[in-house]
Amino acid sequence: MARSADLTAEKLLQAAHELLVERPGNEPSVSEICARAGVNVAMVSYCFGGKTQLLDALLARTVADVVVQLDRLTALDLGPAETLRRHVAGVITNYVRYPYAVALGERLGDPDGRMAESFARPLLDFHRRLLAAGEESGDFRPGVDPTFFFSTLVGACEFLFSARTWVEGATGQPIDAGLVARFTEHTAGLLLDGLRR
Repeated sequence: MARSADLTAEKLLQAAHELLVERPGNEPSVSEICARAGVNVAMVSYCFGGKTQLLDALLARTVADVVVQLDRLTALDLGPAETLRRHVAGVITNYVRYPYAVALGERLGDPDGRMAESFARPLLDFHRRLLAAGEESGDFRPGVDPTFFFSTLVGACEFLFSARTWVEGATGQPIDAGLVARFTEHTAGLLLDGLRR
């Protein structure tokens, strides 16, 4: 029975993810999630305790994936500039993959500080180490505040995806793979130029 519940929980998580990606800004109902997953509505309560807990589990899974990516990038032991380029590409790829994550995190809140500890702190610590390594190697100028760097990178990436309809409407350009590739190069170049001595 536990294996069956795990499979059902996975179907529900995947369905919620797909619907949140397909309909940015419109949180799906329990019945919509269950219809997509092909399961009975009661399974949300059985597997998670309710819709909020389902969405919280989805967010936790997303965050865990992002932290694993940071660990993999750190293990590559590249120079600071190349690490930054790949990190920017990874952040933008994650906004494509999980465009709902920040807004969902804000809506759910973080009363126990779990998301701050499991996501924001590891990301901020990664930036601290990256900036320190770049300063030590002479690639980056000294004194860059890691918190401001974190906010600059995440803020630049967040806007393109959270304000997708505004951006597409104002520019007449869809946010497609070509635009994402150009935005990645632009953002990495802008940050590297701003960090150089």
